[in-house]
Amino acid sequence: MMLIGHRGCKYPGYNQNTIRAFEKVTSEGVPAIEFDVQLSADKELVVVHNLDLEEVSTGKGEVSSTDSATLKSLFAGDPKQGEDRIPFLAEVFDFFASCAEDKRPSIHMELKGNNTGRQAGELFNEYVAAGKLNMSDLLVSSFNWEELKSLREVCPDAKIALLDGAIRRNLLLKKTGPEAEKYFADLFAYGNEDYMLPRFPALTENLVLLDKICEDQEIHSLLKQELKDCLDGRYYTDELLNNATAMNATSVNLWYRTIVPEFIEKAHARNLAVFVYTANQPEEWKALAEAGVDGIFTDFYAEAARTLIDYKI
Repeated sequence: MMLIGHRGCKYPGYNQNTIRAFEKVTSEGVPAIEFDVQLSADKELVVVHNLDLEEVSTGKGEVSSTDSATLKSLFAGDPKQGEDRIPFLAEVFDFFASCAEDKRPSIHMELKGNNTGRQAGELFNEYVAAGKLNMSDLLVSSFNWEELKSLREVCPDAKIALLDGAIRRNLLLKKTGPEAEKYFADLFAYGNEDYMLPRFPALTENLVLLDKICEDQEIHSLLKQELKDCLDGRYYTDELLNNATAMNATSVNLWYRTIVPEFIEKAHARNLAVFVYTANQPEEWKALAEAGVDGIFTDFYAEAARTLIDYKI
């Protein structure tokens, strides 16, 4: 089983999705590092998770509406944790290329937003052609599977992972109608984005919140059912596995709170690995290891590695 440093790490004194965070977990022997890629307003590839800069930097507005010069002037995360600039994808690839090959973590790159796949693939090809990185170093994931197809057009041998487990905004709106959208920001984590998660791990907590914010009984009923479907793992279907197989994916990357052993077995029967995001507690790491997942994304690699020392990580 593999542990993957989620956005590097979330240790005190470190900001996520920064070169310094990547350096820290690499020094601890992390086997893989995950980070997120978006496009700036002037089509530069930048490493930021949230679409809204205010949530993850000293900036404001959406990443896609902000030019690269402005992005380069911002600090990632909280400057009190360290004055880290937002890195661009080429800088991140430079970091991995600087690692000794036998110490280099695998690169788990998540594509966020439209038109990232082809451009990120073309940039990675430049590093491979220059002998700085290997195609085998890379695994690319996305909730937007069309971006994975675009990447494969220029990197046909790249390993890919289908991300799922989130509530897809466009599909939910088809069920509820646009009137429900005003509740999303309060009800869901990442409620302003295309792929959302229930705000709490337990259905009861989410329903208490839903009761507080939504008086429309029809919309309430539809949102309640969507929360239940998500938390019960009903998104993990044979159709997901069929898509992963058809796209020759290496893995499916799923929300750890909703994964079920039966689905892990089905995925393994198709030679698909199962990676889960983002578990940060010792009891969660142990339960997931015992359930048979192949990889765990975590903000706290060093502690997870110590906890799972007996689980052949």
